[in-house]
Amino acid sequence: MTIDQKYQIDFVLVTHTKGIFFNPHRPEGLAFTPSTKTGLRFVLKPSDPKGDACGHREGLECRLYSSYPATKEQFDFVVAINNHRVMLRVADDISLPYKPKEEILINKDGKYKDGFSPRRYLCPSDIQQLIKNVESELASQTSQFLKLLRWRQGIDAPGEVIEHRSLYWKVEAGDCHSVPLDGGSHHTVVVPEMYGIHWDSADSVDLQKLWAQDDIAEPLGHALVREAAALASESPRSAILIMTAALETAVKMHISNIAPDTDWLMEEIPSPPIFKMLRDYIPLIHGRRGSGLVWWVNVNPFVKKVQKLIELRNKVAHTGKIPQDAAPIHENLELVSDLLYLLDVLAGHDWAKSLASHKFREALGWPNPTHGRTTSKITWGH
Repeated sequence: MTIDQKYQIDFVLVTHTKGIFFNPHRPEGLAFTPSTKTGLRFVLKPSDPKGDACGHREGLECRLYSSYPATKEQFDFVVAINNHRVMLRVADDISLPYKPKEEILINKDGKYKDGFSPRRYLCPSDIQQLIKNVESELASQTSQFLKLLRWRQGIDAPGEVIEHRSLYWKVEAGDCHSVPLDGGSHHTVVVPEMYGIHWDSADSVDLQKLWAQDDIAEPLGHALVREAAALASESPRSAILIMTAALETAVKMHISNIAPDTDWLMEEIPSPPIFKMLRDYIPLIHGRRGSGLVWWVNVNPFVKKVQKLIELRNKVAHTGKIPQDAAPIHENLELVSDLLYLLDVLAGHDWAKSLASHKFREALGWPNPTHGRTTSKITWGH
């Protein structure tokens, strides 16, 4: 397929902001067209111009308009899907009619059923790649615009101001339509239920035993990872830096506690990467003290994820950006939390086994929570 400048697809990225507003109120918002970046036009206005002309309560909506050259096949695809509810082409691994269950959702001619919105995975690869590239580029441009505005005017705002975003497209006059949404035919996620204080006589005994230990306190690593979790949605970059520091701190403190002769080494000399310390040094030092960790092989898959987390932290620290292919932040938070509980167990707190995630407990054969800490499996789609 050949790009032809006479074929253009108009895109609009709509983002909603948080923690940023107009002062004084400006119901009409503002428009900004960069003089050095042709083809971009920003419009920032209150989400509710009549009821909240400053954007204090409902926030602001930022729209970024841009056009991209396309092939004739891509142009025709957008015309058909927007105006006629027809997919002229589908992904290589999809066959028509498309019937994932009992019902035909897309017939042999590409016409899809009323009420059905085809997901992105059904689109041909060139369309999927086009949407991915445009969405990434426009999101980056929007973030740059809002952060430059924040910096230039000294605006009070959180680290990350974009709350959520949607991408729209069209090729002719008229309304824009949403591009096919990302995701597969169905989604399944396992999420932990909220967990509060449980108290009975056994809990009282447990806390008495813990309290009776000399110089006992919640480890610093746990405190740091909770701070990272609190920042996850507002400032994910900060969360990544803090959660990594939490793990590094916890590992070094654990090694210093079980091998006091290495305390000065941990403080004065640059240590090996944290994933190497978890993979090699911790089982070695425990083995030399008579407690061989024969089950550590089950931990190694999680240590490999730590290596990716460290690489992610380094990229964030050096570039200020989170790569598109980075693992979701909640997965990294769970990983760090699980390894902190692992270090608690190695320190003699066997009760910490039941506080790890379901996936981690399952991998290590650890018991379920005493008080029924549960997870919910949520599935949606067709």
